[in-house]
Amino acid sequence: MSDWYVERRQDRELEELRSEMSLALSEASSLRSKVSQLQGSLDSRLRQLSDAFDAFVELSDIRYELIGFADAAEVRRHAGQVLAALASGQQPPAPGPKVANYWLQPAVATLHSLSSDVTELPDGPLSEAMALDQARTSAFLCLALAALGRRDLVRTTWLETAFGTPADGKATRLQRALWSTGARGGLGADGLTLIVGRLQEQVKGLTWLDTVVSRAQLVRLAGPDFTEIATARNARARLGQLKAAVETIAGDTAAREPDRELAYGEPDPDSASAVLRLLISEGSEPEREPLARVTELRSRITDTAAATGAITDPVDTIENLLRADLRRDDEPHLSATALRVVADGVLTDAEELARTANTLVPTEVVCASGRREVTVLPDGPDPQSLAAAVAKINAEAPPLTVRALGGPIAIAATGLAVAAGLGGLLHPFWIVIGLVILGYAAARFWQARTQAAQAKADAEVQIAGLKEKANETAAELASYKASTRDREASIAADLEAIRRQLTQT
Repeated sequence: MSDWYVERRQDRELEELRSEMSLALSEASSLRSKVSQLQGSLDSRLRQLSDAFDAFVELSDIRYELIGFADAAEVRRHAGQVLAALASGQQPPAPGPKVANYWLQPAVATLHSLSSDVTELPDGPLSEAMALDQARTSAFLCLALAALGRRDLVRTTWLETAFGTPADGKATRLQRALWSTGARGGLGADGLTLIVGRLQEQVKGLTWLDTVVSRAQLVRLAGPDFTEIATARNARARLGQLKAAVETIAGDTAAREPDRELAYGEPDPDSASAVLRLLISEGSEPEREPLARVTELRSRITDTAAATGAITDPVDTIENLLRADLRRDDEPHLSATALRVVADGVLTDAEELARTANTLVPTEVVCASGRREVTVLPDGPDPQSLAAAVAKINAEAPPLTVRALGGPIAIAATGLAVAAGLGGLLHPFWIVIGLVILGYAAARFWQARTQAAQAKADAEVQIAGLKEKANETAAELASYKASTRDREASIAADLEAIRRQLTQT
């Protein structure tokens, strides 16, 4: 008893010791994991700090170099003040000292006295700015005047220079800003027409049907669903869907007036204000590269995303931008402009759909009922085709013939022979056997008769169903043929509605 008690106490102590060791191992493993994470985090932070320090040192050197461009920096600050003052209706501050060969200073001077009474910009500073940098001055004036609500002062020649010709089918930040600004009404009717023309040159030969119809629900048409008219039927439904989509996009009255939110200070990265600030921040020619490097270094120091880049950076392909604009229901100005760009292609698709939908009514169609097919005419099923189908159905349910009853008859003869022959000659027991055989023969006969009757009934049902389906199909075909003029008029009306909307955009 004493030994048992000692052994039990030792086992309990060993179990407690194992539990404590397991807990210690778990805590040690968790500690090692935390130390490893801490070490990795420390390494990462040390690398970040080292990278930020290197960037800070380089930034200090570049800033030292930029001290010589303090006057140019003042011109940029002054430009922001002038635009902000004009946007709020206040008097702009007086310009600072003149900076030689910097296009921004005379460009800002061109807008310095801008007011609601001004109908023409001063030619002196305008000519000076154009002589220094025609492209940037043109872009500056187009964006600034649009953001300040003076689209009446934007000249088409400026917009031609600023927008240029897209390269490789892609739009730059500046081109996208001018594009969206023109769509929102900031560059006037002539300006938008110019941009639309430049974009149309980039998308010739592309198909836009699927993109446009995505703005409308699928149109379902009532009527017969013959295989012979399936293509025409689908084309007609597609034409109706295209009409609804075009009316949704082009019929939005908001797109016919300038966007009320088109103003200086707009946060949209594609807006005139955002790209205008980016244009100003580029700096003069000698400091343009170091300023871009300063922006990059600052992002490394603050560990933030890279800056927005330059106005010449590509945004996306024109095709992708147009398809995205066409699908948007929150930007009616951009959607309407995109539809205007692709109007020729959409109208071509609509005309092709109308031609397909106007396919001649078939003189006959095939009616299927079960496994049987019958050729149907507008005045009823074709007699020969119907007779052939009926014959095939009847062939699968032949009448009950002597040949079909050969098995039961043979079995019955065998039963009679057993009952009469063996039962009379050998033993009465064979009479019972003979009667059993006769009973089996009778059952086989009844089964054959029942199957034949059921097959005949099924055949009659199939024939009746086939005739009914054929007559219904004939009636539908006749009705479809009779409605040809109404259908053609509906197709023509849809096409004309699409053409009218596309030519008004």
